Amino acid sequence: MKKIGLIVVGIIVILGGVLLYLNYMNYWPFHKDKGIPDGEIKNMNQLDRTDELSLLLAASGKVGYNLKGSNVSIYFDVYKHDKRVLHKLVTEFGSEKDTQLSGTLVWGIPGFDVFKPIEIRAAVSNGGATSQDSFAIPKDIFGKIEDAGAQTQSFEDGKIKKGKKYILQGWIMGKENIGMNEDTFSEKGFKNQEQTVMLYVVFK
Repeated sequence: MKKIGLIVVGIIVILGGVLLYLNYMNYWPFHKDKGIPDGEIKNMNQLDRTDELSLLLAASGKVGYNLKGSNVSIYFDVYKHDKRVLHKLVTEFGSEKDTQLSGTLVWGIPGFDVFKPIEIRAAVSNGGATSQDSFAIPKDIFGKIEDAGAQTQSFEDGKIKKGKKYILQGWIMGKENIGMNEDTFSEKGFKNQEQTVMLYVVFK
């Protein structure tokens, strides 16, 4: 009897541990998401450059997220040195109060040249609901400044910091021998460039 009791207790402990792990990682049967721990963001696979669909996009990306919050918002900003001259909402998903937000956001820039974008398309999903929209990029932003650099989804996986700007696509312009680092999309970095453009997501 003692052996049977120990076996039963062992099974319960193992099963409980497995269920806790599945819940923490947001796997079935608790959630339909793809294994993103509570409170974290994940930089998911972008389109393979040999994929046929990639031929239609100058840049694209996918981000998985899971947090308790009220909003997932995607913005497009333009800075002239350290002065922001344009701030536009591309799309967002949210509610009036904090709730469990778990899903993905997918974005793409149609075209063939990342330095000549004309539009941004983005979709934010949460459970079975999706918010999607497109944003027409003003014509006077790109093409007038030489020595440009670009970077796609430069952030690392990890705990989500509410209010932080997670860069989806960034452009810097106006300086020779451009190099990008952790200060590029900060007040310090803005001052060193003639123009900085950012597409980013913020969690609130």
